Amino acid sequence: MKVHVQFFSRLRELAGVSEMELELPNGATAADLLELLYARTPALRDWDKSILLAAGVEFVGRDYVLQPADQISIMPPVQGG
Repeated sequence: MKVHVQFFSRLRELAGVSEMELELPNGATAADLLELLYARTPALRDWDKSILLAAGVEFVGRDYVLQPADQISIMPPVQGG
């Protein structure tokens, strides 16, 4: 299945792109997606403990089962002031 991934803030700089399409097997989780991204862009792994994930407009955990045509956002921690 294809999943659309968007990167934000510093993670976009590390990935070198603002978005990409990835092919993952049916039943893949957000954790599987992250492992694929880390294999392609090892610098992203340094942010592993603080990365936030969203499917559409909802934050999701790493156990979230990806759906075909999902829009997944990969974000650094949210900061405010």
